[in-house]
Amino acid sequence: MGYLSLYRKWRPQSFADIAGQKNVVETLKNAIRLDRIAHAYLFCGPRGTGKTSTAKILAKSLNCSEGPTIDPCGECEVCQKIQNNSSIDVIEIDAASNRGIDEIRELREKVKFFPTEGNYKVYIIDEAHMLTKEAFNALLKTLEEPPEYVIFILATTEPHALLPTILSRCQRFDFSRLSVNDIIDRLNFICEQEDVKLTSEAGVAIARSAEGGMRDAISILDQVISYSGNQVGLDDVAAVLGLVEEAVLFEMVNIIVKQKVDEGIKLVNKVINQGKDILQFVSSLINHFRNLLIQKECEITEGLIELPNEQIKKLEEQAADLTTEELLRLINILVELETELKRSNQPRILLEMGIIKLTKPEIDTSLAGVLDRLTTLEEKIKGKNYLPAKDERQISNEEVKEVTEKIQDIEQINDQSVPDEKLVSKKEERAEDKNVQTDDGDSSAEVNESGLSFAEIKDKWSDILEYIRQKEIRTHAMLTEGRLSAINGNNLIIEFDNNRRFHKENVDRKREVIEGVIRKNLGKKLKVKTVFAENNNYKVKENSKQEEKKRKNEVKDSKESNLDKVKDERIIEDPLVKDVLEIFDGEVLKVKKD
Repeated sequence: MGYLSLYRKWRPQSFADIAGQKNVVETLKNAIRLDRIAHAYLFCGPRGTGKTSTAKILAKSLNCSEGPTIDPCGECEVCQKIQNNSSIDVIEIDAASNRGIDEIRELREKVKFFPTEGNYKVYIIDEAHMLTKEAFNALLKTLEEPPEYVIFILATTEPHALLPTILSRCQRFDFSRLSVNDIIDRLNFICEQEDVKLTSEAGVAIARSAEGGMRDAISILDQVISYSGNQVGLDDVAAVLGLVEEAVLFEMVNIIVKQKVDEGIKLVNKVINQGKDILQFVSSLINHFRNLLIQKECEITEGLIELPNEQIKKLEEQAADLTTEELLRLINILVELETELKRSNQPRILLEMGIIKLTKPEIDTSLAGVLDRLTTLEEKIKGKNYLPAKDERQISNEEVKEVTEKIQDIEQINDQSVPDEKLVSKKEERAEDKNVQTDDGDSSAEVNESGLSFAEIKDKWSDILEYIRQKEIRTHAMLTEGRLSAINGNNLIIEFDNNRRFHKENVDRKREVIEGVIRKNLGKKLKVKTVFAENNNYKVKENSKQEEKKRKNEVKDSKESNLDKVKDERIIEDPLVKDVLEIFDGEVLKVKKD
């Protein structure tokens, strides 16, 4: 006899040989043991998971000379004929090539004949979803009420393509993809029997490439043995399948983290020159980033990441260098790249463009890219102690003298036009206080349930924003797009323009953080409520007292303005400001004092 492929040679011959389908095996064994054999079964699941093999084992168990039994002997004439596909009582039909109504009519005629060698006549219809609608309809009556000695077993990868009337007449068994460990165990067993040495890394690579199919895994092993002989290593598997080694993937991620564009392009060139498939490389890179994301976000990764322990430790180290936002952005770019590669005639150029996007986040103008850069800035701030530049604190005496003279000139002008605050009687102040009202008739200075007035909160608001900026810079950025509007009971109302929905939603998600900062700064518990400007019924009307105070503050502000101009130049030189300008490639248009 000529050479027999490994997947045929080591095809399961008993229920004990079936890997990874415990529920299916136990149910069938109990059905045989309890004499509860159904007249029709539907085996469905991905390719290479054991559907047809299980059907033949069931046929052997029912027709064995010692049966029905859950452990067919495999030695009797009936078992041998079923094993060799020569039994006239076990008929395997390929529905892909026998899909018409004529073939089904012929089957219906043959069903009338009794089994000649065993107890049952078993019809195994493979790829059952390929039958035509007319063929299914012709089979319905026979499938519903077959002779007591006939059993139908339908196997398919697409159960949804079968007619509901067919599904309702069968007992359905779903075969799942096999785990990497189940496949590795079976590969190791076969290699021991074939006197082949298989390294653990090679076993993992084969099992992962098989994507849950045992038949595919054994076929790959057979192919690699033909290439490398009786010593199968990771390099041999990579050479045969065109896989990208894990070391290359780890190197590419390090390049992306360090933002080395030139090194990334060189590594792509190396991968292409080695004959690796570009689409396979991108797919492997996506899977690698997925593993990093799982490693970062999940406390228990057992069963989620199918890699050796040594590589999982490397994943832990690499995941620490990337934030969740960065990982999501990188995966999005790669998924888009994978889609474009499938319909492109210039895959190399697309891949190189993708690598540039991955290594240069500043050119990404999408919302995800901007948020990613904000996160990077936040992490950078946490890692440094930013202090004002020395010359910001040490203004020269000459500059102080010059500013002081200008302030004196302003004071002389203001003294002539602005009445002294002492001239305003307390009685007038009390009268003004009575006139302060909001749109709904409440006083703006009225103390709410928390014991705080809106004016007090507004005075402290800049301190609250600064505290939030130090704690979560992204939340601060979103919050500054809104305006402190009013206080209603224990609700602090923050108003957003109608085109600031994204900022409003982000503030809503961080409400607990903001409320915690408010409680820490004000000593009172307030709830943050965000509203759009067009729906805001809580606005506070500016009162005469506030306008008067504002007018008086203008005098003070004018005195400080010249000194601020001197400080502005020092602020621009601040290290933090320089980092922001560098990250966003921006320029200072205005220095705003909180």
